[in-house]
Amino acid sequence: MEFKKIITKRELETWPSWDLVFEWEDAFCHYLSLNLKYDKEIRYNKYYMKLPSLFDIFLTKENSIVFEMKPQLINNRNNKKNIIPYIIDFYLKEKKELQLFYSSYNKCPFVIISSLEVYNYLRQLSCPLRCVHLALSISDKYRITPRTRFEKPYDLVLMGRQNPVLLSYFEDYIKKSSRKIKYVYRIQEGRIFNYYTSDGELIGDINTREKYITLLRKSKICLFSTPGIDGGEKRTNGFNQVTPRFLEFISAGCHVIARYRPNADTDFFEISKFSPSIESYNDFENIMEKCLNTEVDMEFYAKYLKKHYTSQRCLKFKDIVLNI
Repeated sequence: MEFKKIITKRELETWPSWDLVFEWEDAFCHYLSLNLKYDKEIRYNKYYMKLPSLFDIFLTKENSIVFEMKPQLINNRNNKKNIIPYIIDFYLKEKKELQLFYSSYNKCPFVIISSLEVYNYLRQLSCPLRCVHLALSISDKYRITPRTRFEKPYDLVLMGRQNPVLLSYFEDYIKKSSRKIKYVYRIQEGRIFNYYTSDGELIGDINTREKYITLLRKSKICLFSTPGIDGGEKRTNGFNQVTPRFLEFISAGCHVIARYRPNADTDFFEISKFSPSIESYNDFENIMEKCLNTEVDMEFYAKYLKKHYTSQRCLKFKDIVLNI
């Protein structure tokens, strides 16, 4: 198949999480010579909700790729013989939901699954769809070299939602350590998440991709966990994919202190080369001390990321298409 388009929702989705998706789309367009096709779905129009097929005139008839944050189980307009969905988050395990998933994508030539753990799970279920694995990535715009250096005024930045166990270990460390740790944390104030330093300085809201990356680059250490542990099991049905935040931490030159359950995804991304899974406060304290006293090996980081830039996923996508 020869692909021509990326179907994008950038005129529909304003949530900051989609900025990352739009970076992937831009990279796919660049490296695969594709053009953007803007989705004109009128999702809250009463006629669309009743007869979504009426709005198919807005969809392209050319072979296209569409990034989907999660599987669309009802009125999937992208269930077409010319559209390849790239599913980012997949947490389905109930039989009814899986059957809906199968029927919602049964016309697509194949379905891209970002999580290797999920891909293996679907194979074990003898999924009737033609599924392929293509891991998530980080845009080449964040490429680093062994000589890349970032000024690190903060010891640790607590970016976004935190794993409760790692957070409790960090809070205990602050109380017990003789060091003065300078860190950044967020507080929800009204509808805004504002970030503050441990000295009480207001940094502000980190509501753009640029602000987010800039703050990460100022941190020596970041905490990372897979999402399906320590209370996240219900939300993810126990799936524990490695989120792109891990690659963002590496590209920002941060030490990573991680907590995870080993699986196909953690093996694929070789998380154990950066951090063991932290299972006790003593584990946390030991690795925290090590991270505070050593510089990141940027040569190792740069070599690692060469395998995970979006340009490399585009090359893999070409191989997949040739072999389908």
